[in-house]
Amino acid sequence: MSRKMIIFLFLIIIINIIAYYAAYIWAPPEATLGESSRILYMHVPSAWLTYLSFVINLIASILYLRSRKQFLDTMAEVGAYLGLLFGAVTLIGGAIWSNAAWGAYWNWDPRQTTTLILWIAYFGYVSLRASIDSMEKRANIAAIYGIVAFATVPLSYVSIIYWQTLHPQIVTPGGISMTPRMVITLLLNLAAATMLYTYIYRLFYKIRSVEVRLFTYREMDLGEIEA
Repeated sequence: MSRKMIIFLFLIIIINIIAYYAAYIWAPPEATLGESSRILYMHVPSAWLTYLSFVINLIASILYLRSRKQFLDTMAEVGAYLGLLFGAVTLIGGAIWSNAAWGAYWNWDPRQTTTLILWIAYFGYVSLRASIDSMEKRANIAAIYGIVAFATVPLSYVSIIYWQTLHPQIVTPGGISMTPRMVITLLLNLAAATMLYTYIYRLFYKIRSVEVRLFTYREMDLGEIEA
């Protein structure tokens, strides 16, 4: 690991510690939801990273279909996997918040349901990739699927921001019903989560790139043996 990455990782750790302190100690509880509102500082950043991951998947998929460059397919794949990871965190955090606010972990609320549909759509993406052996065919089909699957992202976003449902209404189209401390804490946690995501994405991408190269070399060797 380079010196710059060590410094960056140290900075990430410090900022995340400060963000967690602000979320669970410094920020006041929300007037209606009380202490359970602190889930917001985990729930919103995880949802943001889920959307960010699938936007990366979309852009990389489109660019791959135009250029057929392998690194773009890898970028799209990593985006999908991380989107599923943070999507699962979003669903779990949402269920915990749902239980605190409504007394039940799952109510088939439109916001819960559209997020689940989003997660299932991209689970289909990684399942499809796993079912195809040919690297080129897998990349082409996955890119097309990823572009189509992105339709679930705006559906989920619209349901969270605009649909009036049982979901706790802290963030609304008309503004944010939060104190300045709560807003600062939320922004700090969003920044900390994004920095951590950047490090994880870079690490995952490097690992996956090595795996792809090894798989490519193996296919070349097998082709030479068969020839």
